[in-house]
Amino acid sequence: MKKIFLLFCAVALLGGCMRFNIGPKGEGEYVIGSATVDYRPNDVYAMKKEAFRKAQYDALERAVKIFLSSGTVMEYPDGVKQDILAKQDNYIRNAYVKTAYRKGDKYYEEVRTMVLISDLSEKIKSIQDSSYVKKTNMLVASREAVAGQVSLDQYCRQGIYKKLKSYPYALFDGGNLSQNNLDDSTSFVDKAKKDGMRFVILADVSADPLAGGFVSDFTTMRAKVNLKVLAASNYKIIAEDSESFSGLDADKNIAAQKALSGACEAAAGQITDKIAEAVNSAKTFKFVVRDVNNIERLEKLQNILRGLSEVEDFNLVKYENSDATFEIQANVGSSEEFSAKIIRKYYESFSIESTGPDYVEMQFL
Repeated sequence: MKKIFLLFCAVALLGGCMRFNIGPKGEGEYVIGSATVDYRPNDVYAMKKEAFRKAQYDALERAVKIFLSSGTVMEYPDGVKQDILAKQDNYIRNAYVKTAYRKGDKYYEEVRTMVLISDLSEKIKSIQDSSYVKKTNMLVASREAVAGQVSLDQYCRQGIYKKLKSYPYALFDGGNLSQNNLDDSTSFVDKAKKDGMRFVILADVSADPLAGGFVSDFTTMRAKVNLKVLAASNYKIIAEDSESFSGLDADKNIAAQKALSGACEAAAGQITDKIAEAVNSAKTFKFVVRDVNNIERLEKLQNILRGLSEVEDFNLVKYENSDATFEIQANVGSSEEFSAKIIRKYYESFSIESTGPDYVEMQFL
């Protein structure tokens, strides 16, 4: 009877190991997540439970971002929020605390969480196939002034959003620009690329009372804008335009709002063709990478792609059996040129397996 019991335990343990096989060949893989919560000495159990739960969520979210691919995800499709992130227990299993400590009035935990990679990637793919329309990410920022005084309002950006909202662009608010940002936009564009932006729209606009523009109790404000669009990959200006627009209202502030918004909306309307031309100019091809092996290396691989100035955008199409398949949009003449640029910069990380007109296959070392 004892032997039968031991045999039963062994079979159960073997079944458990098979079910939770770590790595892309199995259904689960450990992902590290972290969380910081308020330190509560009078309720340590609840504090640790909260940190543990949030760290598990962070691990799941990290995996979601990798499988959604492209740049850093700043806005999730509704299906991802509703069917994955809101139901995290469906996609995580074993977890244990890797690091935990108190720092001042905060408590920090780092947790290794087994994420069901296969289930997660399949669910994300079904969401993308059914409802998710991939859009070109753009950051919109402006420096606005009224009567010589810097304004923190967003009237110019509102005008740009109004004009571009019907296009296949995902528009993100880049906030208010300083004069330094306008004089040298390199660091601003670098951060935008890190955040997953393909293009950055910068607007410098000012509105002033129009000389002789007083009609009875009304004020006319005249706005002038200089707008340019930069490629985040190489800082190149791909479109620019200057426009003027007048706003009339009994309230001077509303007149300024009309002028600023109108000028920027008009300028945005003049750059759409150039943006479309830039979006379509990149060459698209299939990039297969062998021996990725785990999600940590997959994330490293994506960061390498983001670091290549020639890469405009990429999408993780498939990740299974230790291999990753991407769809790449890059400003290169051929797949051979793309391969050469990777090897030249990351020769210790890759070896070329094969290339074709629209295909590159490499081994990740």
